[in-house]
Amino acid sequence: MPTVSVILACHNVEEFIEDAFRSLTRQSAFDSFEIIPVDDGSTDGTRALIERFRAEHPANVFPIHFDTASGAAGRPRNAGIDAARGEYVIFMDPDDRVHGDGYTTLLRAMERHRSDIVIAARVGVPAREGIESRLWTDFTLPQPFVNDGSYAVKADLLTRRPGVLKSIYRTGLIRDNGLRFREDIASSEDEIFDMSCVVRAERLTKINDVVYLATMGRTDSLTSHIRINLYEQLPLVFAGLEEALLEYFGQAIVSYRIVSLIRNFYLPKLALIAPEQADRAIEIVRAACADYGYDRLRLAANPSYAQLVDLIEAGRHTPLILHFMQTRNTELSHQLRSLRERMRVFQGRAGRGAVRAAELARMTHKAVRGRDVRKFVTANLGTLQNTRPNGYWVFGDRFNKAADNGEALYRYVRDNNVHDRIAFVLDRKSPDWKRLDAEGFELVGYGSMAHWKLLYGAAHFFTSHVDDMYIKPWQQYGRAVDRGPYKLNFLQHGIIRSDLSAWLGTRSYHTFCSSAPSEYTALLHHLRYKLSPDTLKLTGLARHDLLERREDDYILVLPTWRSFLDDASPARFRQSEFHNAWQRLLTDERLLSALDVAGKRIRFGLHPRMSRYARTFTVGDRVDVLAFEDLPSFADLISGAQLLVTDYSSVSFDALYLRRPVVYYPFAERVLHSANIGARDELYPSLGVSVTDHDAAVDAIVTSVGRRFKVDDDRLQRIDAFFAFSDRGNRRRIVDAVLEKDGRIS
Repeated sequence: MPTVSVILACHNVEEFIEDAFRSLTRQSAFDSFEIIPVDDGSTDGTRALIERFRAEHPANVFPIHFDTASGAAGRPRNAGIDAARGEYVIFMDPDDRVHGDGYTTLLRAMERHRSDIVIAARVGVPAREGIESRLWTDFTLPQPFVNDGSYAVKADLLTRRPGVLKSIYRTGLIRDNGLRFREDIASSEDEIFDMSCVVRAERLTKINDVVYLATMGRTDSLTSHIRINLYEQLPLVFAGLEEALLEYFGQAIVSYRIVSLIRNFYLPKLALIAPEQADRAIEIVRAACADYGYDRLRLAANPSYAQLVDLIEAGRHTPLILHFMQTRNTELSHQLRSLRERMRVFQGRAGRGAVRAAELARMTHKAVRGRDVRKFVTANLGTLQNTRPNGYWVFGDRFNKAADNGEALYRYVRDNNVHDRIAFVLDRKSPDWKRLDAEGFELVGYGSMAHWKLLYGAAHFFTSHVDDMYIKPWQQYGRAVDRGPYKLNFLQHGIIRSDLSAWLGTRSYHTFCSSAPSEYTALLHHLRYKLSPDTLKLTGLARHDLLERREDDYILVLPTWRSFLDDASPARFRQSEFHNAWQRLLTDERLLSALDVAGKRIRFGLHPRMSRYARTFTVGDRVDVLAFEDLPSFADLISGAQLLVTDYSSVSFDALYLRRPVVYYPFAERVLHSANIGARDELYPSLGVSVTDHDAAVDAIVTSVGRRFKVDDDRLQRIDAFFAFSDRGNRRRIVDAVLEKDGRIS
């Protein structure tokens, strides 16, 4: 009996199928394979080539022939499943090839781990070219997993391309669960089948070996010419995704996946449909969405997806959608071609060596200039990996500023004797160093060798920031060492109200803290964050435990930063809409007069990334311009503020936590700040007062002054409902979540 059944759904592939067959016969485990090529009504020479292959390998090749074509891969693949005698099943497209001994690699991994599914990697290449001409790789992981059936792994796989063409499946998993490819759709049947298998699998294994060469650039493939029937089948696709995913993931994830498919496949493919059919295709998409339910689709946690659903429902925006997606598709194609031409010289070993040499030269220059040769050697020779575990809990906020969630949690752990080995990382030049040192903090200088070794060998790292410079600081000097074995606990810097998944979704967390039920749900259901209930915890922010509502003599104006002004000169900054809007507000006489009557002044602070521009603002003696990095206590600053004015900074949630009034002033700008893309703007008028022009901003502040900074009852109820906790127990919940996951408490 064969060990592996390799199933190929074949239709008019005479130009490619011989290459596919040859790649199969080169497998060292070929004798244990049965090859099942299923001819789905081909009208070229495909059937004859299959029969010749059977004649050459009668003990291994068992074809199936249909006289008429089905128009999709579902029927031939199901026929192959029915005929399969192997303990394991692999699906292959006949215009692709196995890379090297890839299928043997898959089989050996399956035999070694006894998994339900083993997932490898594949690459896209031009026809008949090898891996050296790769156009993309799908997909590898820094830390592959073995026999992991967790929610986190399955949710992550749902964000990837379907695994059908890079995986080996246990035949019993398929048959015991009655799993089949849908035969009534010509697209997405592989994703529906693959995820039906994944959610039922208890043992999933990922290997990074490239096993498959996917042929790109065929002019006669499904993805090069799109027919209208592909859109007409959308209700069936939606139903298939719901059947595969709903029971395990819930409606929000189903909606996420459906909208993702519309955005990333069906809308871009409009560029490949006959122009006279494009409008009809869009209307079919709209009808399918309406039948499924726009409100259901809006449950997708990605805010930009909800905005796309709104555009589709509106109807009048469809020409805009079409233009945008066609432009996006064209731009990506141009970028890919350009990149391939530019990188062709680097495809060989010598080219890659040149890139690495240039990187090493840059790092060497940095090390010599800073007299840090030891760091260079450590980072590039990997000697950090010899660091022994030290049992420390390491805490940190920004490298040059404390007074955030890291400091707040350190205090709790120290004061309550939670753990005996703790340290706080901070730049020795920080103004906070002297303050914390006087309070008995165990401080370690950021960027020092002591810092590197302490962090690499630590048991836990608790931080409010997860940029690379914090979680793997040695990589500024070399790439030989990755993050290290410590457990990363993300305390957050604020409450997430925009889509940060492209950044935060690239990290692996032990715990990830959230503060509001709506935030928790959005993060859990946004698959690109790759968070599971085991990792994502509803705890509250550590620093909120330290907030105290005081009656001081100032209001706060704290705008957030702008990515497009990061490198602006002072002169250019003065000309920006950002500078002009805040300069005008800070000097408005009607506002200043109202504050004078109330005995209040303005304290204005710029985000640390923009603090160097503080002197560009010209203000009177009723306005204090704060140097943010010099503030001894952020909690103290917020605690005394009677009102907060911001554009869309997450610091507003600190003021709201104290039930203080907040005025959101997101004035019009020609360029959108990258961190505000996909923001949940509906929170602004719900929890605070939202305005978009200068006069309205002044009116809102003056009105609040007249109300003696009292928040109205309806808004207070919404604020109370927004936060999960207000009992000053956030730090205890964070520690308990970590200890529980470590198995130290139940």
